Amino acid sequence: MRPQLQSLTIDVDGYNIAAIRQQDPATSDLPRLLCLHGWLDNANSFLPLLPYLPGFDLVAIDLPGHGHSDALPQGYHPHELCYQLTRFVESLGWSDCHVVGHSLGACIAPMLAVANPSLVTTMTMIEASGSLSEEADALPARMSRALSERLDPTRFTSRVFKSKQEATTSRLKAATMHELSARLIIDRQLREDADGYRWRFDPRWRMASAQYQTEAQVRAVLSAVSCKTLTIIAEDGFLTTRECSEDRLNCLQNRQTTTLPGNHHLHMDTPEPVATAINRFLEVTPALGG
Repeated sequence: MRPQLQSLTIDVDGYNIAAIRQQDPATSDLPRLLCLHGWLDNANSFLPLLPYLPGFDLVAIDLPGHGHSDALPQGYHPHELCYQLTRFVESLGWSDCHVVGHSLGACIAPMLAVANPSLVTTMTMIEASGSLSEEADALPARMSRALSERLDPTRFTSRVFKSKQEATTSRLKAATMHELSARLIIDRQLREDADGYRWRFDPRWRMASAQYQTEAQVRAVLSAVSCKTLTIIAEDGFLTTRECSEDRLNCLQNRQTTTLPGNHHLHMDTPEPVATAINRFLEVTPALGG
């Protein structure tokens, strides 16, 4: 029997987190895999990988404020996201799981692995080397900018798109990816109103953060990750152009790495080699067909 897909919604403290789950209904002891998407993406960004990862009980979530998940009034501080993810995993009945993150999701994953190490069995970071950072003396200006943007609620109001294709074209101007990949994200990231389509994501995700970690703090978190980690780097992605990438990733205690052709969204555009790397890392042989 082939794995089956289902929509999933879990309540965490009165707010819903939506997800897509793939599992073989005939098998109850598959390895558990939690997938965390990138900034302004959603669970659909993992759909291209799913056919190549049939050997898992796999859950790809919409992070709070994305896709079909509720916005959080308390915002999206990393500590809050670690709490939300912990409660979500507990509600699945899982005691632990493997975590795969892309971009933003792969920046949250190390913080979750450090804050709750018993939850994260292994970690796969796709196109990420830790959170954005800045020097400590940049904090005053950042605080001022963050408050200014928060006080202007119309600044990041979603524009109205006449069609999904118009929204897809807009997304392709902001990110290098195949059009089909952009369409998958758009399908779960738009809501239809009387006058057209608008973004579903919480506009606060586009506002300036009130505080960044310093580079020393980012490296301290990475150094504190104790689980096995796979880092997947795209030849034409973000990490290859950032001078600090390799030094940061070398902070991980137990790391394997692979570099694959593609851009930042390689897990969508060319999913098979990405899935192969994950299956090898987790020593799972996909049972395709039948």
